[in-house]
This record gives sequence, structure tokens and C-alpha cells, in this order.
Amino acid sequence: MTHRLLKGIVLLAAAATALACKDEMKGDAYISFKLSPDYSRQNLSLMTEKILTENEKINLPDTGDFILSITGPGGEPVYKGSYNRRPEPLKVKAGSYDLSLYSTEFDKPGFSLPQFGDNRTVVAREGESIAVAFECTQQNCGIRLDFDESFINRFKNSEISISSEEHSLSYPYSENRTAFFLPGLIRVTCTENEVSTPILSRQLAAADMLTIKLSSSDDSQDSFSVIIDTSRNWISEDFKFGSGNDGSSIEKAISIGDLVLNYGAEEVWVTGYIVGGDVSSANVKLEPPFTKNTHVAIADSPGASTREECAAVELPSGSIRDAVNLIDNPELIGKRIYIKGDIENYFSHPGVKSTKEFLLD
Repeated sequence: MTHRLLKGIVLLAAAATALACKDEMKGDAYISFKLSPDYSRQNLSLMTEKILTENEKINLPDTGDFILSITGPGGEPVYKGSYNRRPEPLKVKAGSYDLSLYSTEFDKPGFSLPQFGDNRTVVAREGESIAVAFECTQQNCGIRLDFDESFINRFKNSEISISSEEHSLSYPYSENRTAFFLPGLIRVTCTENEVSTPILSRQLAAADMLTIKLSSSDDSQDSFSVIIDTSRNWISEDFKFGSGNDGSSIEKAISIGDLVLNYGAEEVWVTGYIVGGDVSSANVKLEPPFTKNTHVAIADSPGASTREECAAVELPSGSIRDAVNLIDNPELIGKRIYIKGDIENYFSHPGVKSTKEFLLD
């Protein structure tokens, strides 16, 4: 069979109604589907070339093997099977029908598993024949990690995983395939000694294909480049982990993103913006009123909004707690603070305990 892919895959370019008013059609309607030969070879060539550039072979299905699903006005199944085996035309009762065409089932993350598809709703009127067009673009997103030796050496005893809100995939250093997820917030996490620490997170849309090269450096620099073609958004990015600051002074204060690199360090300076309090292992409260005066949450950005971006800072009783706790000092939200203490596991994330000094900027 011939692959038929365009800016994904285009199946007939019109949704038109033509009529047949024969008595035997009374009370019924017909839905038909036709394949267009336009662009198939050109777009298949472009997509295959791009995939090979990513050093990964993906077997794209023939359009005839795509899964066609049709449900009726009450949600009842009318047809589900390969496109090639569909009734042509499909005889239905008058009413509204939900139609979908997709290359493969996709309900959880997987490697080398792009999904192309489209969804349409049509209204079939008594005695009418409808021709339906699908424009099958990529529905999921992909992320691939490329590990530099500097990153592997620094995290050689750690497990790396990629996760969405509901699912997670292990991504060992030997892996080089693309992991596909439903669009949304995708996180890269490092786990060592049962402590999980977020490395980075990216918001990906349908058809985004992100490659991140992870390295660890004493220099503080992040860089990225974006390459986009007509059918999928191919994004490549270099991510350097680590600022090189050792916390030996306020000028060399450690950022929140670098806490994981400094587990166990004692009496070091850490800096961030106060963003909230009432921290738990999964949540952080970002707005007053607050109920706990024993700690605050700080982050590298004053606009941080997720637990993964924040670190809890312990406030010992006395002058430090009196000056920094957010029950009594809610106006400190958004202020930069420098804190001297020990970097330890705190609320299941890297945090600062045994705080000895602080300086508000």
C-alpha cells in the first residue's frame, strides 16, 4: 500500500452535500470517504528525512491501516476498524456523528510512537450523501534526551525519567529514542536514593518534537534553538545544568536549580525569591493567608508556580523566624533573599535546613 501523508495526511478535501432523493433512501443518509493522492510522496519524503536526521527509524503506517472510528447521536458505536475496510458509502440514520481517524491507539506514553489523526463532527440529514475530509496532523508530542558525558558523570548513580501528569517513562543513559506523550507539561526528573529532584520542565503542544542535550558545567548558560517544518515543530535545545557557584559567599550563592548538585553541603549561602509557604511534598501555597511560620518557599523566579520549582527553607525559632515568616510578613512575597544553612532533603525535595543567617535584598 502507498503511504499518503501531507501536512499530516489529507483525506479528501471537501465536506459537501449532494443529494439523492430516491424512495429507498428515505429516512437514511450516507457518509463517504475518499483518499487524495496530493502531496503524499512529497510529505512522506520530508517526514522520513527529518526522522532520519534524529537518528531514529519510525515505521509510519499506510493510510489504509489507519483506524476509523464513528459514533452515533447517542454515543453508540457505528464503526471502528481500518480505513480500508470501511463500508463505502456508510449508510446511517439521520443525525449527528462524531468521526475520528488516527494512525495508532495512544493512551499512554511510549517510545517511537507518533500518532497522526483528526476528529470531525458531521450532521447527516435524511436523503443526503456527505463526503468527509480529514486533515491528519500529529496529535501527540515527542521528547528525546541526549546526555553529555559531563552530565552522566555527575549523575552516574541516578535514574532519569520523563513524566507527564499521569504517566512516567524511565529514560536510561543508553536510550536514544523519542518518548511520545500527550500534549501538556513534560518533566525530566533525577532520582537517587529514593529522592526525586526535577531537572527541567517544558510545556509541549501537539506536533512539538523536542530534543534536549543535557550537560553539566561550571559555567552558567542555557541555550536553545528551534527548527520548524510545515508539519511538525522540531525543537532542539542545549541545557547546561549548574551555575558553578559553591555557596562559599553571598556572591557565590547557590541557586535553587543547583541544590541537587550540593546535597549535604553545610553552612552555604543559597539565594532565591520568596514565593510562598505552607509547603508539603506535593504543594506550595503562593498567596496569604499562611498557617505555618516554620518555613518559607523560595524559587529562582518570583513567578514560580509549581512545587518542583520551589525549595523549602527552615526558619528556626527566634529572630530569623520573626523576620521572615509569612504569617507576620506577607509583604516579603516576591523579595530576593540570601540564606545560609545546610542543604538537605526537606519535604521530599532539596531544601535548606538549620538556617543560621539571612539577608533580604
